[in-house]
Amino acid sequence: MKLKLVFVIVDKNKAEKVIRALAESGLRHPQAMLGLGTAPSSLSELLGTGETEKVIAMGTAEESVVPALWDCLREKFAFEEKNTGIAFTVPVKSVGGPATLALLAGGAALPKEVKK
Repeated sequence: MKLKLVFVIVDKNKAEKVIRALAESGLRHPQAMLGLGTAPSSLSELLGTGETEKVIAMGTAEESVVPALWDCLREKFAFEEKNTGIAFTVPVKSVGGPATLALLAGGAALPKEVKK
């Protein structure tokens, strides 16, 4: 199983809908953080981030689920258009033990040596 840490940066007013839709599409353990853009306006235009008040949403997903997450962003939130947001993944290469891995992988049964 290959896990990805999924990041999505969107305008604050769209964040709740985006996070809910991604969770329905397979994003696990969604979290949200408020962010304030500090990039020059020319860079913001290039990246398509527009306004400066943002939400950075993150969660985990199996690699096989990521295409469905991108489809969700394109179809429901027009992410291919300018000023709609940014989404990317980072591979999860290691975690702190089998219990953490089980949790990130969707709460699968823990290995016998971890059960209490």
